[in-house]
Amino acid sequence: MSSVTFTERTEGASTSTAGKDYLIYINTAATEAAPTWTLLGGQRSGDLTRQADEIDASHKTSGGWKSTLPGLRSWSIDLETVYLAGDAGAKFLEAAFLAGKQIHIKFEYPDKSYVTGWASITECSLSTPYDDVATIKGTLNGDGALSDVQKAG
Repeated sequence: MSSVTFTERTEGASTSTAGKDYLIYINTAATEAAPTWTLLGGQRSGDLTRQADEIDASHKTSGGWKSTLPGLRSWSIDLETVYLAGDAGAKFLEAAFLAGKQIHIKFEYPDKSYVTGWASITECSLSTPYDDVATIKGTLNGDGALSDVQKAG
């Protein structure tokens, strides 16, 4: 088939991104220095939450208004994947949970840039409804900061 060139839209172009283009990978290598990024297969959702504790800085002379400062920060990923028999990412996730081990993850954006971090698996549930596909639902709670955004290369 010959190469086809498509017209690029310039005005009024949407800058929205599709959630399906955000992916979670797990480092299945023995070291962090030379990662083997294995896709967690069957992903339906991977919600990255970043938050900070609230420190109350209110005082008597604040005019009756509450004042807050950001405290300790944290991040987590709530995920749901279709259970795919033989999926290497899902098997590694379950094995790490059962062994009580942290995992090294990569959260990839649609442009292939990404952040990495270490996480504890604090939930790893298998849902098996009679009228739907089996899914793994889980929570990954960060241990320390996520990396700065890195470009694929």
